[in-house]
Amino acid sequence: MSKSESPFLAKLKRANPSLVSSWAKRQAKSVAARGGYLVTKMDDEARRYARVSHNDAVPLPPGAEQTLRTDNPKLVALQEAYDALDISATAHSQWRQSFLKRNLSLAWFRGDNAYVWQFRQLRNAAEARMYLTLLDVESRDRLGLLKRLEEDGKFGAWTFTYGNRPPVSRDLLDSVNEISYLDAQMGLSSIENLKVLDIGAGYGRMAHRVSAALPNLAAYDCIDGVATSTFLCDYYLTYREAPDSVRVVPLPEYETLADKYDLAVNIHSFSECSLEAIEWWLGQISQRDIEWLLIVPNTPHQLLSTEIDGSMQDFSHLVRAAGYVQVDERPVFENDELRALIDLHDTFHLFRREASQ
Repeated sequence: MSKSESPFLAKLKRANPSLVSSWAKRQAKSVAARGGYLVTKMDDEARRYARVSHNDAVPLPPGAEQTLRTDNPKLVALQEAYDALDISATAHSQWRQSFLKRNLSLAWFRGDNAYVWQFRQLRNAAEARMYLTLLDVESRDRLGLLKRLEEDGKFGAWTFTYGNRPPVSRDLLDSVNEISYLDAQMGLSSIENLKVLDIGAGYGRMAHRVSAALPNLAAYDCIDGVATSTFLCDYYLTYREAPDSVRVVPLPEYETLADKYDLAVNIHSFSECSLEAIEWWLGQISQRDIEWLLIVPNTPHQLLSTEIDGSMQDFSHLVRAAGYVQVDERPVFENDELRALIDLHDTFHLFRREASQ
């Protein structure tokens, strides 16, 4: 018997070792209950809200499972090229390989994972909460995108259908909401030869939706500091047959980005970068003629980074130093009661180059 082991536990082990585990679980539940917490085993439905998951009701396209593998030679070569770069954008504080292994199933990249939280964001009663979200987005969809853009549930996306409406997903609702916001604030759909730079483009969600929604789009460049994202973005936009106006730019080729864009967007990306990386990206923006900048952080009302030690630092001063002033801030979902019900408090932060004021 060890010095820290009680005589009771020693006897219990000799009598029936399996009882020790049961006893320990009961003790843990008792301690938690005294602190006001209920410890219980999650059923399959509850587990869906707490971990990476995907909807396999829609099968993968032919060849996808063979292509979307971590040992794909194209991805391996891309990762090596990223690793060889000596720039701050590759100094990841969150999107490291260990994070990706825990939070991403490569072939099902549109499921609930590191790119788009779906069930984990909405938690229980996801179908009802998604419906409320749909109603809020519908109220501002003056371009009629919910009737024109399609959701097929490919690559693991969780979809929801209400009445005679077409299926929706968080991918679709977020995209329509973001396009509607930008159109209301800066006339996105009416800018002739629209050019957009997407920093932290992920798997190409926004590029796919903007290119399908806006006939005035002349150029949409996607770039990301994570090799896996660039690999998926290239695959996904090719699969969706995005027009030639959409381009995926690997980070080693960042100097080939255009000198002028109408808009730069960063959606839930800077919040997962260090101050050092954010400053590098904003430096790339400030070197170019870009009038508008949209940032959607992970925290309401604040622009906060994620540092390697887990701390969060305000980066609003870096945006100002890049020459941008904030012209609008508002909740992503404007209905107060809705935000309280779904507990989602993201905010749009829209900036304009100071000389353009």
